[in-house]
Amino acid sequence: MKLSILVCAYNEEKSIGPLLENLQHQKIQPEMSTREIIVVASGCTDGTVDVVKHHINENADLKLIQEEIRLGKASALNRALEASSGDYIVLIPADVEPAENALFNLLTPFRNKSVVAVSGNPSQNPLKSSNSFACCLSRLTYRLWGKLLRKLNDIGQMGHCSGEFMAIRGDVKLHIPNLCVADDSYIAVMAKKKGLIVFAPKAISYNLLPSTVTDYVNQRRRWLCGHFQTKKLTGEYPTVLDTMILSRPRVALQVLAEDVAEWPKEVGYLVSAMIVEVVIYSLSIIDRVLSHQWNVWPVVRSTKYV
Repeated sequence: MKLSILVCAYNEEKSIGPLLENLQHQKIQPEMSTREIIVVASGCTDGTVDVVKHHINENADLKLIQEEIRLGKASALNRALEASSGDYIVLIPADVEPAENALFNLLTPFRNKSVVAVSGNPSQNPLKSSNSFACCLSRLTYRLWGKLLRKLNDIGQMGHCSGEFMAIRGDVKLHIPNLCVADDSYIAVMAKKKGLIVFAPKAISYNLLPSTVTDYVNQRRRWLCGHFQTKKLTGEYPTVLDTMILSRPRVALQVLAEDVAEWPKEVGYLVSAMIVEVVIYSLSIIDRVLSHQWNVWPVVRSTKYV
């Protein structure tokens, strides 16, 4: 069997090299005899393309697709999906670093033939951790996200995958609408129609969390717009906390109550996150009224390696 790993990159010269080396050395299941890595570089104006070309000289299984203009992640993913030929397909951004054995842990659930998609477990890079207010809010958001997915995973009701690290079966491959903001949510909801989605908590991928409130708000604002757009495109909400507070408030409140019980000293951050979330919801409503498009989003600077 063949594994395809798809990497979308926009001006990631600092992170793309380490990621490609990481992916080459990740352990995978013995039944997967070959792997290919497809990088789509979208409108890059830095040295991203040069770094990838250098790695191509050392790895014949690495392919580069160049988009002269940055058209958004959905466009880049569609190019990569069209070029892929794997029985299993892993999606990972260029600014993410999988932990040791993360790829193996991400692919293991596919041994259950009913599983069509698997979500990895995004986490703050421990070497780049910050105690800023925004970073603490981001860690809280990730923690709540993980608690929710564990709960839904246990009852077989997962309907979302993390765009930071996820995998699908090759026969689930689809075309993503080019204006799609939350490609991960869209893919997961569509995959759910064909089988089971599971959460792999040991498939850890490290990234950088926003370290400024402005970056945190902008990132969450885009995510929220994407989650509401997913409902419009597919007829279903992704199973994330910001939509389940509306569609399944009982489950969402259970997760919040469990987090307060486990982390009582961080109630202040939870209250702060709720206040900020009201602001984000308000901005999202404005975006919808003004028909703001987020498919080509501004870079969240504090989440990039510099």
